[in-house]
Amino acid sequence: MEIKTLYRYEREGGGVTVSTERPDCTYTELFRIIADEGKAITLNGEDLRAVVDVDCVDGWYEVDAPTEDSAALLSGEVSEE
Repeated sequence: MEIKTLYRYEREGGGVTVSTERPDCTYTELFRIIADEGKAITLNGEDLRAVVDVDCVDGWYEVDAPTEDSAALLSGEVSEE
């Protein structure tokens, strides 16, 4: 699992930017957690993600990725029939 620090800040004139480059202004740190190949990340053991942006990395851990049948859960491609 890889963790990247993100910086969230308000731009002059309005709008918000989230970047991996630290700005020369007031910012808030966020963290992007990226699962390794063949893995998924979770906080509760049930909701699985490939990538998630969070305020705190505490409690997140990797598990084996789901089978092909349930891989759509990670990509958001679940359709109701």
